[in-house]
Amino acid sequence: MSSLILPNNTLDNIKLVIFDKDGTLIDIHHYWCSMIKFRTDFFLEELNLPKEEGKKLYNALVNNMGIDLELNKIKSEGPVGLKPRSFIIDVAFETIQAYSSDYTREKVSDLFDRVDIYSKDKLSDIVELLDGVKVLLTSLHKAGVTLAIATTDISSRARLAMQSLDIENLFTTIAGADLVDNAKPSADLANYILKEHGITHSNTVVVGDSMADLGMAKNANTHFIGVRTGLFTDEFLVKSDNLIDTLQDIKVEL
Repeated sequence: MSSLILPNNTLDNIKLVIFDKDGTLIDIHHYWCSMIKFRTDFFLEELNLPKEEGKKLYNALVNNMGIDLELNKIKSEGPVGLKPRSFIIDVAFETIQAYSSDYTREKVSDLFDRVDIYSKDKLSDIVELLDGVKVLLTSLHKAGVTLAIATTDISSRARLAMQSLDIENLFTTIAGADLVDNAKPSADLANYILKEHGITHSNTVVVGDSMADLGMAKNANTHFIGVRTGLFTDEFLVKSDNLIDTLQDIKVEL
């Protein structure tokens, strides 16, 4: 067991740290802006709409899936980065219905899968580690702390992202929303990881950047560390008891 030393607190007897992925380990804006634009480009190519219609659909898809077109950043309310894949598929399907009523939800889901394959070769360009992540993960791993990821992304994509960053070996579990019945803020993902390792909630801390992560930690009765590197809101800043600026603010002590 180890202690996590924070600027204003210390969490003792920690055996397991569960990290959110987007906005906590990697730059959420760069990653998801890229993925949403890949998906939207695929839709436009397949639908082959007139120029003006295509432009309207492009803007509608990017906006509705959660990207601020002016700032080129994810909206704090999502849905991308916060909601599970199935939710984003529904959003894209509903948006496309206004432009092509015969385009089915199954086609939307299939296109998402094809974009996953397409983006595999581009992960090194769109996945960027945030400051201090590798140093902290290495320190925790050397201290014998079990490391896991709980993400609203699907497990296979999360694993590929960690592979592209050469840090997959540091995690014993990489769990996505596809492995449980209910996504964050449900406790399902945290409980899945706790059960897999036989570690109690009192020896576990969740690290995340959003209310969904904070809710999961509270519902699973674990400790929580909030980090201001992703989609945090004013509510998140107020309700996170252990709040840090970046993962560089966490020190590990045996």
